[in-house]
Amino acid sequence: MSHQMTALDAANALYREAAWHRMGTVGPIDWEEARDAFDWCEVEHSPIFIQHSEGGGDPVYAEFNELEGRQVIKMVRYPYAHAEISSRYQIVQHRFMIDDLTGMLLDTDLVETIESVGTYDNGAVGYVSLKFKEGIDIPGWSHVHSMFNIGNGHDKMVPLIATQSGHAVVCANTFKLNILDKDAIFKFKKIGDPQGMMEEAVRALCDGYERNVQYTQQIERMANQEFVNQEWDELVVQLIGPKPEETTLSPWDHPLWVAGKKSQGFQNKLTRWTNARGDLNRRYRNDEDIAPIYETKWGALMAVQAWEQKDKAFKGLKSQNERDQRHQAAVMFGKLPMTEKAAKILVAN
Repeated sequence: MSHQMTALDAANALYREAAWHRMGTVGPIDWEEARDAFDWCEVEHSPIFIQHSEGGGDPVYAEFNELEGRQVIKMVRYPYAHAEISSRYQIVQHRFMIDDLTGMLLDTDLVETIESVGTYDNGAVGYVSLKFKEGIDIPGWSHVHSMFNIGNGHDKMVPLIATQSGHAVVCANTFKLNILDKDAIFKFKKIGDPQGMMEEAVRALCDGYERNVQYTQQIERMANQEFVNQEWDELVVQLIGPKPEETTLSPWDHPLWVAGKKSQGFQNKLTRWTNARGDLNRRYRNDEDIAPIYETKWGALMAVQAWEQKDKAFKGLKSQNERDQRHQAAVMFGKLPMTEKAAKILVAN
């Protein structure tokens, strides 16, 4: 999924450190300020009406009938509607992420700072990012800040979600810690009692804060495990498949136009495969941020993630702002199937 930060989103965003779009408020963020940051994008249920017209004269008679059982989520203060919903759908205001979840986390004394509070798509998707006090040290590479991210959507695409991620100081790269632990991600649909379930999930996550110790041990183990070039080449094949081979076509069995189409299709497939392999190799062998952990399993995993989050996801994006938006949204809400597959392979072997 792709999320865009509009001017309205950026103007109301809060960042503890300077933001890439140079908008919003920059500086320390306290709980009350974070709470107020979502006031502008409050939403409500609104009925849907269908216009029915009769008669061909002037004026035409028009009647508006309410569509039973269907509603939309619309903003209270701005003329935007985010999604059509059923009567079972429970609205969870973005402020819930601050009022309840962030407050709960701050009370645990595990959180050091609120790092960012903001929205995408004119308030349709909200997020809060918090930094835990204890991070992860990877000898010879970087200190990794342990982050806790909460997201909420009114667009029916983003559920109420909580994840953990890591922010590597050396390269300002953010990666999902749940690629090492799928139990460290919680998602809830907006039916029933999503708020109550999320509160329980956050309590469970706080009670299981020893996961950071597990993450540290896993990362240190991978950072000390040798991973030679032949193993890297085998991993790449497991991720993107073997080099495509062209099917031999007989001119007697296939008309020329069919052979031509198949030949062009093969060339396109070969080009995509060659480009993906080249981008992966550049990340692993030539990226200066990977150099200190080159030829280790952790270096391989970070190269795959950098490729998937930046190279693969950024195809067609020209501006750095668009790339940064896509990257942040991917960490908060997106999926990293290639990175998750690589992690599974590397941890298992």
